[in-house]
Amino acid sequence: MEEAGSGGRGRIWVVIGVLVGLVAMGWLGLSNADGPLFIFQGGPFRSGEVVAYDALDWTRLDAKTELEMEIVGAETSLTLWFSVTDGKPYVACDLDCEDGRLNRWPSLVRADDRVVLRIEDKRVEGRLAYVPHATPEYAVVKADRDRKYSGAGGGRAAAETAAHATVVEVGEALTGRAERAEPGDRVFRFDPR
Repeated sequence: MEEAGSGGRGRIWVVIGVLVGLVAMGWLGLSNADGPLFIFQGGPFRSGEVVAYDALDWTRLDAKTELEMEIVGAETSLTLWFSVTDGKPYVACDLDCEDGRLNRWPSLVRADDRVVLRIEDKRVEGRLAYVPHATPEYAVVKADRDRKYSGAGGGRAAAETAAHATVVEVGEALTGRAERAEPGDRVFRFDPR
């Protein structure tokens, strides 16, 4: 009987080893990928035509839901929702982005604010400027963002917005952010470099 148990434990270690190997290969592959893949962070951008900030019609692009953002100093990239206010693009982190239990991308931007946005196979270099809470700019941008992602049109937008809101609520409850006076979200304006 002891031998049968040893063989079972050996198989478990083999399965664990294979799973760890697959995760490591996946992480290595994504960290070297040309941008993010769905919800997974990727590596620095290699493709896409580099254009000037003013070469893009940001107001027209606001009809899109997502863009890709490379954080230059961290050599990583991710997919984000974005919005446009007064012809300027904004990105946000909604879930306890600073001083919380979660290490989110704004901490990387605080260390080095250089980013590259990629949308419609075009890359634009810029910097992210933090928009403080309780400023007129924050209020307008937040209202535009809430209107864009309200899900009022139904369909996919409504489902994604509901799921996103649930994740934020649960996350803020788990991290304690819900009990703090200042919201945990961070809004950034994309400025040309």
